[in-house]
Amino acid sequence: MERVFVTGASGFLGSRLLESLASEELEVVAACRTTSRLGPIPARCVVKRVDFMDPRALERLLPGVTTIYHLAGATAARSQEQFDLSNAAVTRSLLAARSSVAPDALFVYVSSQSACGPCREGPITPYGRSKLMGEVIVRRSENWVIVRPPAVFGPGDEAAAPLFRLARRGLMPVPLKQGSGFSLIFVDDLVDLLRRLGDSPGARGMILEPSYGKIWGWNEFRKVLERAAGRRILPVPVPARLVVAAGFVSEAAGVLSGHCPVFDRHKGRELVAEGWTADASSAKRATGWTPATRIEDALRLTLESCRPRKAD
Repeated sequence: MERVFVTGASGFLGSRLLESLASEELEVVAACRTTSRLGPIPARCVVKRVDFMDPRALERLLPGVTTIYHLAGATAARSQEQFDLSNAAVTRSLLAARSSVAPDALFVYVSSQSACGPCREGPITPYGRSKLMGEVIVRRSENWVIVRPPAVFGPGDEAAAPLFRLARRGLMPVPLKQGSGFSLIFVDDLVDLLRRLGDSPGARGMILEPSYGKIWGWNEFRKVLERAAGRRILPVPVPARLVVAAGFVSEAAGVLSGHCPVFDRHKGRELVAEGWTADASSAKRATGWTPATRIEDALRLTLESCRPRKAD
């Protein structure tokens, strides 16, 4: 039986990938940190808690593995050093373990569009810099594919849920910055691409950038969201400087509460940056993949998942 190894198994994307893998005749090893919650992981998966910074501990889990999906990483941290540790050093540790016991295993590294930055001129956030460092480490090895998704959304995405809940109430913040915008990918379509990579030799040694192949301006996206919601959604204009200021406030609140927020001043700058690109042609050429879910349908499913639950 084919054996696959998945890090970041309890996360939004990881749990959806596991659901897809567990439906096949595969032995799926879900690697988790000792602090990770196990609820989202399907019962058919073999769950292993591990110290990702210990290559020897990882080596014990990799014999017989044919594909390694490396999704684990930090989207929130208090410093560049913490991001680098979670997103680059862990990648180096996992590659070292693969080199020792499963050198022929395909290494799929899920990076981020943040690694290339606006206008492809380089990352502008600590997170993006750490993901780019991870890419550099991967590219020094062999038998790899790097996947750089833009914003990933879908049912179960806790990070974007507040925006969709607000849209359900008929409101959406719209940053007032000419030329700013973003690209998207629906989580199930991204999982479809990841599943194809093992059978796509043309993808080896490539950086793939799956998306809808379009940059949406904020107001343009609001109109698409209106069609998906089947209702009017009023724009709430937000000056670009206020978006960044809100990031500072979020950071301060995180310090006071002891939590590390995903939204900070760096993310605020990224949200209003100009020059993002969206070209999914490399993924199509290498694997035949294109997004299977219409953007309106994907948004409708996500909005439905944010419907308030009825009290028992």
